[in-house]
Amino acid sequence: FQRVLTAPVMGVGLGIDIFDVQPDFRTLITDHRDGFDFLEVYSRGDWDHTDEPFAEIPDDVPRTYHHEGLDPVGPALCPDGPIEGCIKNQKLLNPPWTVEELAVRHIDGRYTDFFFPAILNAECVRATVANLNAIHERIPIPLLPENAPYEFAVGGMHLFDFMNEVAHGADCGLVLDLGHVWSYQLCVGKGDTPDAGIDKLDLSRIIEVHLAGARIEEYEGGRIYRDLHGAGPIPEESLYLLRELLPKLPNLKALTIEVEDATEEGAVMQTGQVREVVTEIRPDWLEAVHVA
Repeated sequence: FQRVLTAPVMGVGLGIDIFDVQPDFRTLITDHRDGFDFLEVYSRGDWDHTDEPFAEIPDDVPRTYHHEGLDPVGPALCPDGPIEGCIKNQKLLNPPWTVEELAVRHIDGRYTDFFFPAILNAECVRATVANLNAIHERIPIPLLPENAPYEFAVGGMHLFDFMNEVAHGADCGLVLDLGHVWSYQLCVGKGDTPDAGIDKLDLSRIIEVHLAGARIEEYEGGRIYRDLHGAGPIPEESLYLLRELLPKLPNLKALTIEVEDATEEGAVMQTGQVREVVTEIRPDWLEAVHVA
């Protein structure tokens, strides 16, 4: 946690999949460089084919890294492969930190097409803390766990209590995905009050905030949040959370809009949308961008 506190303010950036045709990160860099402050680079859990595309990101484009495959909320430490892949990509990108979902994506070595988010109980807290501590002993750059999307919540602990215990137990910062917060609130009957219980969360641990396009699916008895990333608009509930939380995040370093499947113009439009909110509420934060 102390290491990420010394990182520079990254600003408002774009979360991109390095293998996506749209948006093409090369076009974003060459034609829309004034539309974002940094890139958060994601590689779909593929660390064997990242050398060439990573090399195409100029050194003067700040970057963070979003890994996948460490499965930190699982009952035991993940295999060596995902850890070695994380180390490789950290060395290639040299980001100030790396992001990983508080979820499981692999079961018996098979990749699932959806997240199994953390079970919200004390046993899962203990396993997650142990896994994160073991991972941090091996990787060179700090890992920031991110709250995963929920379609249903299992366990009696509140999500924010779970995140607090993980952050303090593993002595790490956190990434707060605002859409994923709302997904949890929908599960527990607080969908109309996206910030319900936010006072439970240790906001000093939030280093990065995520926003993304989404849709809400209605069904008998409730609603489910579905991430669309760049293929849809940022929900007003996520922007509401951003407005509410911006003044309360003393250690915020980055705001990332995940824009996979967006056009380049659409991606930059969403960055501008978020930047307008920040300019209105916390303009001094933008003035500190890239100042160590």
